[in-house]
Amino acid sequence: MTGTDTALGAAVQAHFDASGAATVGSVAGRPDTAQLKGTARTVYADPANGAEIRDAVHTAAAVMGGLDTLVVAHPLPMVQPFGEQTMADFWHHVDSTLTGSFLYAQAAAEAMREAGTGGRIVLTTSKWHVGGQNLSAVATAAGGIVALTKTLTRDFGRFRIGVNAVAVGAVDSEWSVCDAVTGGALPPVGRVGTVEQVARVIGILCQQRLGAAVGQIVNVDGGLSRNRV
Repeated sequence: MTGTDTALGAAVQAHFDASGAATVGSVAGRPDTAQLKGTARTVYADPANGAEIRDAVHTAAAVMGGLDTLVVAHPLPMVQPFGEQTMADFWHHVDSTLTGSFLYAQAAAEAMREAGTGGRIVLTTSKWHVGGQNLSAVATAAGGIVALTKTLTRDFGRFRIGVNAVAVGAVDSEWSVCDAVTGGALPPVGRVGTVEQVARVIGILCQQRLGAAVGQIVNVDGGLSRNRV
């Protein structure tokens, strides 16, 4: 799983570790920050660098003796008024989320195809794929991940690789800033969610026995969303 230096990524890795699964986490940073932390192994990869990501995925597969699951979590969102946003800022966020999702899925699917065992890929995105004030970069990347999920299902399905995504909102994490700038209203359940709850949903979607349950965007936002994707 990627982004294990974020609240959501760490929660996902903890969820799988607790189930007895072998895990390797990927974080962005300098190569010399890659380290082994007990059983929670960590590798380095720039989320916009295809060569580094391919090396990280292959290293993870070698360490674990195979790869049957990929979960992609993301670094910090970018909240910025549209008129003040530079193209460098915009593309930095889109690359770290949308491009990273593409490259990780590409590398993981390659490893799964080579092994011939199939697998599951779960991308994460933001409920703000519907758009929001000061969230143009977030919405662009999130909308792209929604579309990517739909098309990867068609690309990978014949290899028994299922792809789904989880759209997160109203959850206590680094991404709460997106909810705050758009009003921050409590969801219908009356409270914000936790990254542990999101991790449990992701865990369910990673089960290969779900079979044909692929190409879906599951909203985890306390019932705020009224859209269909």
